[in-house]
Amino acid sequence: MKKVNLELTKEQYKELLKLVYLGDWVIDEPENMVLNELVQTIFAQSKEIGLGKLMEHNKEMDLYMPSGDFEDEVVDIVEDYEEDSFWDHLIYRLAERDLHVKLGKEADAMSMEAKIDMLDPLTEKYVKEFEAKGLENLMIKSSHLKKV
Repeated sequence: MKKVNLELTKEQYKELLKLVYLGDWVIDEPENMVLNELVQTIFAQSKEIGLGKLMEHNKEMDLYMPSGDFEDEVVDIVEDYEEDSFWDHLIYRLAERDLHVKLGKEADAMSMEAKIDMLDPLTEKYVKEFEAKGLENLMIKSSHLKKV
């Protein structure tokens, strides 16, 4: 099997650790042995480049895991991603719902380009609303929910 060697600075390796950690967190496939071995290989090398404080070796499980210091560094990245993802998904789904309410099944038959053209003003409307008011004006209409 052919192997690749990379020459990275300490700073580049630290960024690689973040990418690997975040990628593994997003993929979340514990049964993927190739991925797990790759993650462990990269985490294990952190000590050699002088970043050992970012990883801890669990001797019982024989696994390298992010230290508290490392997790503190990436928690803001994760929180920002989750926040942005929440708003993006909410806005897009509300705009799609509005398009389907307006056009019915015709929306399903539209080309992607035409659909995007019609979704743009709808998403922009929600972007402006949520930037101004957050969730304040978002209400769920349902007879199944008790009034607060």
